[in-house]
Amino acid sequence: MARDRTSIELDSLPHYVGYQVRQAQTAVFRDIEFKMRGIGVNPGDFGLLTIVNGNPGINQKSLAELYRLDKSTLSYAVKRLVERRWIRRRRDRKDKRFYGLWLTEVGENILGQATARIEAQEDLIDTALGPGERSSLIDMLGRITRVLNGE
Repeated sequence: MARDRTSIELDSLPHYVGYQVRQAQTAVFRDIEFKMRGIGVNPGDFGLLTIVNGNPGINQKSLAELYRLDKSTLSYAVKRLVERRWIRRRRDRKDKRFYGLWLTEVGENILGQATARIEAQEDLIDTALGPGERSSLIDMLGRITRVLNGE
């Protein structure tokens, strides 16, 4: 017989940072997907568009390293963004083996809409946090990431 979800014992899971981070990530991504439904942006798209916007002409190799993605995963994501006409690829003038990436006008518009929706989500998250806790949380998560990445 299936157990009622409220009666399932999680035992020690809630005491693990990884479990809580995963629960928070799932909630954040679910909310982002809901908020972005009308414009078709997912969390990965938003990250890539934001990085390309901040680094016009970045090549895919550098983008993969920065975003910590393998080249094939990144190539697929970039191809989708090019097909949607959100970014454009242009051969690097200095090194013809690479292509630089730039946002298109459509991509800039989409990023603006997506950023407004992300900011609304950040405001909602702030309602769960006290003064100064947001910057502390971001700092702590960054430290965890760096230590687990061996930096």
